[in-house]
Amino acid sequence: MPSADLSFVNVILSWSRAESGTTAVLKREAGGSGWTELGRTQGTEFTADGLHPERAYSFAAAAVLDDGGLVEEDEWETVRIAPMAAEGTPALPGAPAGFAVSQDGANLNFRWAAPSGGVTATHEIRVGVTWEDGTRVAADLSNSPYSWAWLSSGAQTFHLKAVDRHGRTSRAAATVTITIEALDDHVTEDTSDEGGQGWTGPKAHVEVDGGALRLELLPEHFGAAVTPFGSSVGVPCFAKYWPEGTYESPVFDAGQVEHQRVELDLGVEYPVDGALPFGAVRRPALGARRTRDGATIPLGTRSFASRNSWRLTPLVPPDVEVEIDTSPTPAGPWDGFQPYVPGTYTYWRCRMRITVRGDGLRFVRIPRLVIVRRKFNRKLEGDIVVGPDDPIVVVFPEPFQNAPKVTAHLLGYPGSVEIVVVTPTQVTLQPGAAVFAEDPATFAPVIHWQALGT
Repeated sequence: MPSADLSFVNVILSWSRAESGTTAVLKREAGGSGWTELGRTQGTEFTADGLHPERAYSFAAAAVLDDGGLVEEDEWETVRIAPMAAEGTPALPGAPAGFAVSQDGANLNFRWAAPSGGVTATHEIRVGVTWEDGTRVAADLSNSPYSWAWLSSGAQTFHLKAVDRHGRTSRAAATVTITIEALDDHVTEDTSDEGGQGWTGPKAHVEVDGGALRLELLPEHFGAAVTPFGSSVGVPCFAKYWPEGTYESPVFDAGQVEHQRVELDLGVEYPVDGALPFGAVRRPALGARRTRDGATIPLGTRSFASRNSWRLTPLVPPDVEVEIDTSPTPAGPWDGFQPYVPGTYTYWRCRMRITVRGDGLRFVRIPRLVIVRRKFNRKLEGDIVVGPDDPIVVVFPEPFQNAPKVTAHLLGYPGSVEIVVVTPTQVTLQPGAAVFAEDPATFAPVIHWQALGT
């Protein structure tokens, strides 16, 4: 029996079954194994009365068949209710998994695994010794990754919690500690134009052609005046060029262990006219005799491949794979080639490997490959109030040696900011038109800008 200050309660149940007809409403108490039918109705609501406020109940809405029976239990709509009991409170979201933090110059990049279970709605990140004492970095994060401009260097601890739709956070937080490297005064920046320098790195099945790099012409497989004959393993039928080739850049020596951002300007293309060379695909109408399942194919059933059937239609689009390899010592072992992702790498020595693939019928050109390695050592930032008129020009308090990397976003308001022009001395910003949907007389958006360079 409930205590003296508690009374039985009534609960209104509703369900979303769209079919017309009779619905049976059933009840089962927590720990019970059977269902009790409360009644039947033609509508989509039913009042369950006389419920103990501190007990949990499960209710079900089941469609009634023409013979008076109920549909299978897996077709019922069920709900669990405990009007005033703690056990009726929805479960809290679990702690996020896969939380990791990495530094990219003046920014930190956060990532975490996608939530499971359907309870987590958003995520929140804090920085500090503990979650309770930490400072909020960002909230209402629905997806990974997230980038944040750090405020101070040194060891920092970050905490990530999952948040449900009621605003409740997970009991446990995912925690990561990272040492943020200061943007010091040691500046290293270098641009290597591989095409302009003659493609001096090691090459396999590629050759220099008028300042560009292209796949080599295949040697004659048979009848050539060379010994031994070249191998055609892995070469597609009718191929005229090697289907794959690699180029490895020279080794870049930073002179010490460096944190540098590696960027590429790379182009890959088929010949401009898109046509196959004359005779790229030639096959006699009769061709060589072949067998199928041990039986000779009758004469006259051999196929014929016309060159025109290949014209202007690449069998395989040109493909390129970029890998990076680093070493922490001036002459020691390498770490091994890994897929390249634009960002900051820590190394003493660095090299790049480019693998290009084609259809074998036409050569593939790499007209350009420019590798830029630089370490940002200066960071400027500030806030500016903007209006709906002309673009805003922000003059840097101190000019950069080269055009910096600039990011900008609105504070406290959704919208976009376009970076129009960047020079070593200033940046031109233009908020999106949707930002000024409100009255400009009462609304003045604030843009936070950040410039990172040397």
